[in-house]
Amino acid sequence: MKGKNVMKNKISGKIVALLLTLIIVATSGMPLYAKETGDKANSFRYENGQPIIESIPFADVFSSAWKKVAGKYRSSNGSVIRDAVAKGIDVSHNQGVIDWKRVKADGVDFAIIRCGFGMNQINQDDTQWFNNVKGCEQNNIPYGVYLYSYADTIAKAKSEAAHVLRLVKGHRLSYPIYYDLEDNYILNHTTAKQRQKIAETFTSIIKKAGYSVGIFAPKSWFEKELPIAAFNKWDKWVAHWNTKCTYQGNYQMWQATNKGNISGIIGPVDINFLMLPKTNINLKLSSKKKVQVSWNQKSKGIKIQIFYSTKKNKGYKKAATINSSKGKATVKKLKSKKKYYFKVRCSKTVKGHTYYSAYSKIKSIKIK
Repeated sequence: MKGKNVMKNKISGKIVALLLTLIIVATSGMPLYAKETGDKANSFRYENGQPIIESIPFADVFSSAWKKVAGKYRSSNGSVIRDAVAKGIDVSHNQGVIDWKRVKADGVDFAIIRCGFGMNQINQDDTQWFNNVKGCEQNNIPYGVYLYSYADTIAKAKSEAAHVLRLVKGHRLSYPIYYDLEDNYILNHTTAKQRQKIAETFTSIIKKAGYSVGIFAPKSWFEKELPIAAFNKWDKWVAHWNTKCTYQGNYQMWQATNKGNISGIIGPVDINFLMLPKTNINLKLSSKKKVQVSWNQKSKGIKIQIFYSTKKNKGYKKAATINSSKGKATVKKLKSKKKYYFKVRCSKTVKGHTYYSAYSKIKSIKIK
């Protein structure tokens, strides 16, 4: 009888200890899910964590592919890449140790650096993260960050956000933090609505911490796997390895190829372009001697410069520079009975350097 009581006490003690452990975990914010075990990426560009090396449907027949020629960036076939204003690369441990001084000298304007993958585990930090950040900062190369996601739950998305914030602390980013949604595991274990909730969780935490945030995904995901309306509120970095990006929605960055050749990097590297498309405008008489100018480009970090003249092809004066999110502006003190011509362009400033889009189509209006 005494032995039975001892056994009961031991079992009871173990149950109490287990319950106390669960209570401590639940109240401390520690995750109840299992740790992730290694980088096993499988997507359009990875197989079991390794980059897929294969031919793409076109060859770089142009000798200056992906470089600037006569002030314009050129594609693999020599065609002008319309709306491209800056060239960058995205890098990870796959590129090994990089000579960033040579990278900058080869015409690279920015870099997007992988900080890690998956949940907030130190063993899932990118092994070249600190070296790459140091190289960019020492050579005055503007950079942003991406994290490769495996999240199929809200809890994992929170942990992935914490992962990024732990690593970027103390650094000043010039480009957004991108949430990399491309892994087949996510596609096979979530619905489009769940992917939206996961992305909203991650981006809201990053934004609340004071950082710009965007989504990276292949073109097919943005078209078919991610709810279009919901994902339009974030910057989009579209992967489409082609001579031009044929994605029809709004996007801010294009990953054009995985076969870039950049000095200072051994082997191929992804080439990206910052895109700044021109905007369309509409004119309306708002009141006496005033014209309201409206536009369709309304992106964070983009400004609109408004120009006007009484002659179509010369004499333009800058009327104002407005945040594009305003959507419209009024030009005042115009002269009665005069015909005015208007045009605008977009501008974006990154670390002291301002990029400009092409001008909009010129439109005219007569003052009453």
